[in-house]
Amino acid sequence: MELHFWSATGMYAMASAWVIFHQLRGHRSETVAVWWLVLAGWVMQGVPMIRELIGSGGQVGMNLALSLEWSSWVMGLLYLAGWRLLGREARLAGVLLLPLMVLTLGGALFLSTAAPEARGVTGPLLIGHLVLSLLAYGLFTIAAIFALMDAFQEHALKSKHLGALFEMLPPLNALESTLFLMVRMGFLLLTTSMVTGALHAHEQKGVYFVFSHKVVFTWATWLVFGVLLVGRHYQGWRGRRAVRFTLWGYGLLVLAFLGVKFVKEFIILNH
Repeated sequence: MELHFWSATGMYAMASAWVIFHQLRGHRSETVAVWWLVLAGWVMQGVPMIRELIGSGGQVGMNLALSLEWSSWVMGLLYLAGWRLLGREARLAGVLLLPLMVLTLGGALFLSTAAPEARGVTGPLLIGHLVLSLLAYGLFTIAAIFALMDAFQEHALKSKHLGALFEMLPPLNALESTLFLMVRMGFLLLTTSMVTGALHAHEQKGVYFVFSHKVVFTWATWLVFGVLLVGRHYQGWRGRRAVRFTLWGYGLLVLAFLGVKFVKEFIILNH
């Protein structure tokens, strides 16, 4: 299985290098070869994961390493779909998203050697919660990338230090529109995942809210993005405020989705 993941990592790395080189040379449109490279890596990565899922009878094992594997795969799916559906802004996200996918998958391979046995995830509610959470995480990751691009472009405009990196970015309004599209879609998926998580908790324990670090960080993420969307709708929030809220919310989501697992698996279990 590791051969598949190393091959996928290589494909993502080549696509990443191609995108960065292409953009720094001032090309406005992405070459379709990047899309095919990512697709090839995505298939190489996904085949053994899906085969293992089918072989286990639909039982998904989830620890930190597997969470990283699945999140990189979902980010690849979102990039492939966005490349075709959303145009240049979504394609440009590959400048940061593709290297992040390489690091994420590489981290999964590294941690898999020391990871504890994965906890099985079964049942439609829990699997639905997991799928929705992964999709929300992927969308918010892309939103965070656009927030960083937005911050860089606004800083360059104000400081009047324009250069090759500035020239390759789309107009500020287009960046912000795509950023808030990702936030709205991610917020909807996160809300739905929280509802399915609450229903699963009630099914298993008779309560809708189970107090845990993951739940607290998830609720904090939901509140931050909820406030951002309300501020955007009623006050027209944009610029630095939108960037700060997006990055705060994403940081809390990383803690909920990955940070809690890291503490449990590599700090608490080793003491």
